[in-house]
Amino acid sequence: MKPGFVAAILALVILVAGLSAPARAGEAEAVIATFNDRLLDVMKTGQKLGFNGRVEKLRPAVAAAYDMAAMTRATLGAAAAKMAPEEALRLSDAYTRFSVATYAAQFDDWNGERFEVGEARASTQGAVIVPTKIVPKDSEPVAIDYLLREDQGRWRIVDVYYQGTVSQVAVRRSEFLSIYRAKGLDGLIETLDAQTRAQGGN
Repeated sequence: MKPGFVAAILALVILVAGLSAPARAGEAEAVIATFNDRLLDVMKTGQKLGFNGRVEKLRPAVAAAYDMAAMTRATLGAAAAKMAPEEALRLSDAYTRFSVATYAAQFDDWNGERFEVGEARASTQGAVIVPTKIVPKDSEPVAIDYLLREDQGRWRIVDVYYQGTVSQVAVRRSEFLSIYRAKGLDGLIETLDAQTRAQGGN
């Protein structure tokens, strides 16, 4: 895994939420555990898979764990509410491609890292936070908190907090909004696609 793997996590995901029943906490924790297992598997086979192989492995994992549509809406805020459904879908698809490529580029090798998943705790508006740690072999653990919200019976990630404070959605909002205001929807999508291609060295 590259030294910049923490920045990769910040290149990804949205909103806020909590548990209706404590017994359901395990379902949210399972989403994160499953995603971490796939990520670890990709890291261990990363060099053999190559960039494109890692993308193929990670695409369904990201789609299952993350609510990318909700993330996109939260990232653009009020501007997203003015988009037609097909426009919102185009942007969500571009953001998903970028997010998958970021994971594939950064989590490309394994150097003894492991993941620890803590107990979910209730957040606001029905959401939950699942605390996790990335534990490198020879350095201090990095705390990553996942915010999940239930949608149609499934818990999905809607934001990620680095060291408990830095929100991925907030970071991306400042970046995306400035591009959107300057270049419009097509310009934002073109920028995301260019950054996606750059992840693979193209």
